[in-house]
Amino acid sequence: MGQLPLELISNIISMVILIMIFVKYYQYKKKLEVLKGLDELKEQKKLSQEDKTFISSNLKDYQNLLARDEQRVKLTYPVFILIAGILLAFLEFKEAMIHLNVLVVAFIFMQVNKIHNRNFVNLLTELNK
Repeated sequence: MGQLPLELISNIISMVILIMIFVKYYQYKKKLEVLKGLDELKEQKKLSQEDKTFISSNLKDYQNLLARDEQRVKLTYPVFILIAGILLAFLEFKEAMIHLNVLVVAFIFMQVNKIHNRNFVNLLTELNK
């Protein structure tokens, strides 16, 4: 039985991460619609106590998620740089670029996640006022 080429595995991992980015974006849009609805209720001064509790608890949750995302990104910067250096040192440049694709896509995923959580914190903070 033949072995799968490492480049194919790298490309599959990159594609899976890209799919995760699109799923995250779809979830973001759905959550954004809910927050827009709450904003309209707030402007009409029709927020119920249940809505206010929802906003407050989600604000705390997203603040925690944002803090965790920021820590994760700070931790992975040096790890990604180390991995990139190892790949460039021990592989041909062309082959290293194929594998660096996974690092770049993973980094983008982490940044998108952090940005979404920051946006939710900002929107929920405005709604909580």
